[in-house]
Amino acid sequence: MSKRTTHKGALLALTGLMAFLGMAGPALAGPQIMSAYGDQLPWYSAEVNAMGATGAALYRGGYSALFNPAFLVAEQSVQINAGLALEQSAEDRFQPLFDSFDNYVTDAAIASNRQHYWSTGFAAAGRVLNGEKYPVTLGVSLTDRYPFGYTFAEELRSPYIHNDPTQRDQILETRLHEVTGTLRQLSLGAGVGLGDRFSAGLAVNYAFGNRNEVTTVRDQLIGLGEDDESYRNESDYELSGVNFTLGLRGQINERIEVGVAWESQLNVDGHFGFESTTATPDTTLISGYEGHYRYPNIFRAGLTFQPRTDPRTTFSVEVEYKPFSEMVDSQNPGYDNPQNLSDVTDARVGVEHVFYNGMPLRFGFRYIDTYADWEASTSVFSAGVGMPVHGGMVSATVELSKLTSIGEHVFGYPEEYLGDGYQTDPEARIEDTRFRVGVGYQVNF
Repeated sequence: MSKRTTHKGALLALTGLMAFLGMAGPALAGPQIMSAYGDQLPWYSAEVNAMGATGAALYRGGYSALFNPAFLVAEQSVQINAGLALEQSAEDRFQPLFDSFDNYVTDAAIASNRQHYWSTGFAAAGRVLNGEKYPVTLGVSLTDRYPFGYTFAEELRSPYIHNDPTQRDQILETRLHEVTGTLRQLSLGAGVGLGDRFSAGLAVNYAFGNRNEVTTVRDQLIGLGEDDESYRNESDYELSGVNFTLGLRGQINERIEVGVAWESQLNVDGHFGFESTTATPDTTLISGYEGHYRYPNIFRAGLTFQPRTDPRTTFSVEVEYKPFSEMVDSQNPGYDNPQNLSDVTDARVGVEHVFYNGMPLRFGFRYIDTYADWEASTSVFSAGVGMPVHGGMVSATVELSKLTSIGEHVFGYPEEYLGDGYQTDPEARIEDTRFRVGVGYQVNF
């Protein structure tokens, strides 16, 4: 098979994947605890996510424009990446159950939700100047940066109390709290070689998207002379803004590379609109203002080690730090932090081993703090494999993450909901489990 035929097949495969990406559309979501300012575990690509989302000290094609643009210099031809992922998000809420002597018995499940979401990613990188002293490579990426999505739905049903079987299991209210939208990021970067062992890079990032939140309660049991307590509240934010990333790359020796990067604060502003509707009285209130979010600086540092093995093995370790205590919401003046947001440390580890037949096997691990609760953290395990196809590489990955936190109920419960002998705790233990599978295609021309 000729090289031209191989590249033609790769281009056809990539075109088909891009068409599917266009139909799928981004819809990534996360747990409730990260629905205010965005999820911390976005999906980038099958190769990146399989290795714990490492990239501060490792070339990632066009995605290096996002992680560390200095590593774009590693690309000497043209590389294109595209992929998509399907995620199952499971949320289970528990409350402690006590016996009549106030002794703890077990945790009882009070709510359970299962949702499915899509996400996509695209990147490209190409050498534009082959100078011996100062080679230059450009890169571009389009990714989900801060997904806001979260869905909680439940039916409030009457319990079996006062020995009245006619009241058991009646639907009192149907409730829905849904957050949709994603802050996407388009990054355009350039990497410049500064000799054999050093390079520097700069990327400009344009973030755009929206955050829509809808809370509805439908009163299903309205007695004679009672008010209809149904209501619907909606907020919609249209956001956009620009920031930049600076990166440096250094090669200590032929086996070890290091990288550092700094991403400036991201200020996204736009129109914040609100609408509230109640059944009794039948009223609708609409308001809005021009507001903004200012996300904190991001600091990245990493090290990549390639031992003297045949076939090749790559180890990459990095740390990302985000001082979310400096997060600014236009509803709060200056750097006030009334929500007590916590600074975030994100530790990442990735391993890739390439077999003699050219197939890579990848593993990754992440341990990341949660900005909304300093006591809650997420552990992420990932694995993936690649296979050469039509002159490119098809990759697949699986991820499993777990987050446990304590939080208030999305909707309140009546004080005597379970009868006179029980109390409803104002908080619940929340277990968030996410399972994500992704596929991607990478090709060089």
